[in-house]
Parts: sequence; C-alpha cells; structure tokens
Amino acid sequence: MARWVLLVWLALCPAVFVVLGFASPAAAHFKLLKVVPADGARVDGAVAEIRLTFSAPGTPTAAGFRLSRDGAAVPVTSHTPDGGRTWLVHPSTALTGGKFTLRWSVAAPDAHPLTGDVTFTVVPAAAPPGATATPRPTADAQGHAGHGVPGVPPASPPAHSGAHAVGHTADADQGPVRLVGTAGRWLSYGAILLGVGGLVFALTTLVGTRSDIRLVQAWVRAAGLTVAAGVVLELAALAAVFGGGGLASAVSVQALTALGRTPVAAGLGLRFAGAAGLLVAGSLEAALIRGRHAVGRHAVTTVAAIPTAPRPLVVPPAADASGEQTQRVRARAVRPVLLGVTVALLVGSFLFDGHTVTARPRAIVVAADVAHTVAASVWVGGVLLLAALLLGRARRGVPTGAAEMAVRFSVPATAAVTLTGVAGAALTVAILDRPAHLVSTGWGQVLLVKVALVAVVALVGLHNSRRVVPRLDDPTPDGMRRLRRTVLAEAVLMVAVLLTTAILVNAGT
Repeated sequence: MARWVLLVWLALCPAVFVVLGFASPAAAHFKLLKVVPADGARVDGAVAEIRLTFSAPGTPTAAGFRLSRDGAAVPVTSHTPDGGRTWLVHPSTALTGGKFTLRWSVAAPDAHPLTGDVTFTVVPAAAPPGATATPRPTADAQGHAGHGVPGVPPASPPAHSGAHAVGHTADADQGPVRLVGTAGRWLSYGAILLGVGGLVFALTTLVGTRSDIRLVQAWVRAAGLTVAAGVVLELAALAAVFGGGGLASAVSVQALTALGRTPVAAGLGLRFAGAAGLLVAGSLEAALIRGRHAVGRHAVTTVAAIPTAPRPLVVPPAADASGEQTQRVRARAVRPVLLGVTVALLVGSFLFDGHTVTARPRAIVVAADVAHTVAASVWVGGVLLLAALLLGRARRGVPTGAAEMAVRFSVPATAAVTLTGVAGAALTVAILDRPAHLVSTGWGQVLLVKVALVAVVALVGLHNSRRVVPRLDDPTPDGMRRLRRTVLAEAVLMVAVLLTTAILVNAGT
C-alpha cells in the first residue's frame, strides 16, 4: 500500500504543471498597479504630487522614495491615506520643468522589498502662476491605458495618523543582509520541522530505551535553541532592509518600527514564543510497555495505559553489555496541553511569512500551508530522527529495532508524503500567476529544484518500502545495514530540501 501512495505522490509533481495550465491568474502578488505621472509620461504644467498605487499595503524601506532631476536630488516627503496601498510623494516645491526620476523601494506585507524607477518629463505650461495642470492620459505601470489624475494636490500632505516621512538618500548593501536572512530562515525553518516532526515521531512511533528518549529530549531542546537563533538572524536581516545602512542599521528604532508594521513581525514573534515553548514544554517522560501484536509480517509492541508519574517509570531489571538499560519504553509528553500550544505557534508562524502572506484565495492558502508544514514536519523530522536513532544504536552495539520502527513509521510517513504533495501543488497554483513562471521566475526555478530533491527522497523511501523492509526479518545484519544506509541518504537529501526551502521563501515571483 505504501509504495502505491508514494507512486501517486510522484505523479503529482508533473500534475502541478497540468493544473497550472488551467489556473487563471490569481493576482496574488505584491506589485505596483499604477503610478501618476506614469513612467515615460510627458506632463504639461507643474506637478506637486506623485501617486503610487500597489496591489496590497506596503511599507517603504530605507530607500523609500527618492526623486532626482538630471541626477540632482529633490527633497520629498511621503504619506499614505489608506494604510499603505496608496503612497503620495510630495516634492518640497512643485516640479515645473525638466526630466525627473523617482526611485522607490516598498516592502510587501511579507517584508520582501520591491523596487523600481519612474521617469517622466515636466514641460512648463504657458499659464498664469497657480494654474493647475493635468497629466496626459498614458500607460500605467502595467502597460495599460489609464486616465490622468490632477497633478496639483495641496502643497503639503494632509494630516494623517499613518504619515511616513522618508529622508534616506542611499541604498544599503544587501549582499550580507541576504546571506544572514537566508541563514536565519534555514536555521529556524529546519529546526521547526525537526522539532515538531521529532516530537510526532517520538510520541507515535518510538519504542526503545531511556537512552532513546534522552536523545529525543536533547533533539527537541536543540531545535528550540536553533529556532530562537534563526529568529534573531531573520530579525536582524529584515530590520537591516528597512534600516538601509546594512546590518549595523538593524538596531535602529526606525527600522524596527517599520518592520513592526508588517505581518512578518507577528510571524517572528510566534516563532520565538514557539522556540521558548520547545524548551519549556518539550519535556518527555518514559512510559512502560507490555504486550505484543502483529502488524503485517512484523511483531510490534503494544503500549499499556499507565497513570502519569512525576518521575520516569522505567526501572529495568537488566542491562546489556554496553550498560544500557534494556526495558523497552515509549515517550510521553509531560505537559501535553502546553506542548500542543507550542506546536500551534510554530506551525502558525508560517502563515505570516513568505509568499503565502499575499497569495489568494486566503482560506485555501492557509489550509494548504498548515497541511504542508505539518506533513513536511512529520516526514522530515521523522526520517532524520529515525536515522539518528538507528545510527546511535548501531554505534553502541545494541539491537537497532529497525524492523519495528520502520513498520510503525510507515503509516505516518506515507500519509505525510501524500499530504505534502497535495498541499504543495495547491500552494504552487495559488502563488504562481501562470505556468511560464515556473521557469521564468526565481521562485519557480527554486521550486523545481526542491521538487526534484523531494522526488529523489520519495524514490529512496519507495526503495525502502519495496526492497529493504521486506528483508528485515533476515537474521543477518545485512538488512539492517542497508536500511541504515538508505535512511542516512534520506537524511542528507532532507537537509538539501530544507536549504532550498529557505531560499524559496525569499525568491521572487
């Protein structure tokens, strides 16, 4: 059964292309919809306001709005009357003649900066002073015909609680900033998947000794610390984008305040709270096991219900040659409710990050994103923790129990693989406007690399299901060695998948 589900998932990879072929443009991405005066426009008369309209509320980054005339800077202020969807740029004095270039940099709700240039020419009109002038109808930012908007608003912007003055004059060097941001995302995303997936594996699959539970405990706490470190790096990189002076500007109040207006700030807060939760609520205790029952061709232990105790309940009567206690136990959460809240915080943080912030329809995107994150956690965390347990047991010279864990893990792993493919396909349809973007955009290209890596991982899992697991009943250690090798290969590939995922979040569409 498992191998057929894996084959179905592999079939979903090319199916994404077919679905995208019939999907209508979602108009889900942050973009400049219209600017007046338009790029390339020729305006008769004075211009006292430049209006930029975006597809979603945006926040100016460090560069903000910079106006120049023949290379010379023109002082401007800016404000938004509608919470960031429209930005009005006002020169210090009305523009009466010459060629002007407005360089703008505005961050999307997911904190990805969008930049561009608008160039227009102002021709002095032979009219009495104070007369108004109207720009000629011309193409808007997307190349569509638009109607002119009067070019002379009030000399100063109206009072508005959301006014935002921009006074920066230089762009930050974003090379180191992007590197720090990618490293932070890789650490936090990977640690979330490993921490959540490791907990699911420990609570549903693991049957072993106290040493195994100690390993899981260390695994979860290390994940919490790594998530916190990743959040700090992400926060520094994002604040630097808004600060405009490189990483040194990340601590400025202005940069942190601007970042705080974006949904990404909420995501970072949830992620940091979840990291603390892993350290506090990730405690596990050992629960006794007795009995056996058959699952397929393998005998699998049955967990006996026992009351919760404040201390581990394992007092084994014997130990193996290495000194390891041999009583078999399962892991159980000490604070299950708090642990559930922690997992919800970590999974929910993904809803405020990346392209899912702007993709539509929102209900489908949220459901697909949560399903994709949970399924990926179960798969990635389970595979890597399984590899760590098998290799650790083999190194200590104790029985690996590979057959039993492989059988137990096959059910959640199969479900996770299938759900990952379905949810990933749904997210791809929502994020990309058209099929050509799979190869013409950075996001699509990184996605193709990720799909290829995941497909290889799925093939390795299929090999395990068809070739390795059926031979685990062989008394020779050859089957166990083969399983350890293939699981280790899956683990290495999973690390590559996590890296591409971190890059995917910041890739442009």
